Amino acid sequence: MTKAEQDSLTPEQVLQEFKEGNQRFNTGNVTQREHSEEIRKAVTGGQFPKAMVLSCLDSRVPVEDVFDQGMGDVFVGRVAGNFVNTDLLGSMEFACKVAGAKLIVVMGHQHCGA
Repeated sequence: MTKAEQDSLTPEQVLQEFKEGNQRFNTGNVTQREHSEEIRKAVTGGQFPKAMVLSCLDSRVPVEDVFDQGMGDVFVGRVAGNFVNTDLLGSMEFACKVAGAKLIVVMGHQHCGA
């Protein structure tokens, strides 16, 4: 994603993209991605994520996959129990204020061990 693409997004559009992506994930119809190529593209020209997701530490919940997002589309902060502490709050502030993320999602899940 470019800065111009990020700037054109609204929080409502990002939320809708996440909902649609989650529906694709739930139906097994996710976007086929070439992660090696995405990594090469993502490391050049800066990062312009759509959103910041506060998620649980649980390794069984891959945030980008759950919302069918690509490399560089999402900042993910993880902590057991998905609660905000000082470190994560600072990361959320950076994601929105400095990097331009349009939405913060606090994501819970079933069968959490935290």
